[in-house]
Amino acid sequence: EKVSVTEAKILLKKLKATCGVGGKLITSSSGGGACTATLELQGDHADALVHVLRKEGFTDVAKSGASGNSKPQLKWNSPKKVKEEHAKIKEQQKARKLAARAFKRAESRTSEAIEESKRLQMQKTKAKIEAQLALIEDRSSEEARKLQAKYERVCQNLDQPLQN
Repeated sequence: EKVSVTEAKILLKKLKATCGVGGKLITSSSGGGACTATLELQGDHADALVHVLRKEGFTDVAKSGASGNSKPQLKWNSPKKVKEEHAKIKEQQKARKLAARAFKRAESRTSEAIEESKRLQMQKTKAKIEAQLALIEDRSSEEARKLQAKYERVCQNLDQPLQN
């Protein structure tokens, strides 16, 4: 939205007080007599400021610079309303993470996932037995016969569909 330099100064003062930080107003004039104002605040308060500006009625509010990539860190002297909003955002993020973990856990417990896990374990066992058989020089020994029998069972189980 278009605001005058005076309104921008008032808004900057309000935002600085809200976040408890310093900041400045940078103005630049273009050739047509129009003036652009940029508000700069110290620290990482992007999410809190976006929230405050939207409550003030500004609709075209966006984060820019490095603040868009990092989490907001509210200082100890932030107003109660801002702290509560920040706490609510953190709770929502935590709930989303917990729901995603629960979904992943439930997905890993499906019969298909269990069968896939068993199949992968049998493939590992097969590879391990093959390595052990390659090291045995005397193929007629009792150890070699046991390993060969185990290897045949594993291969047979891999060829058949697994069942619980």
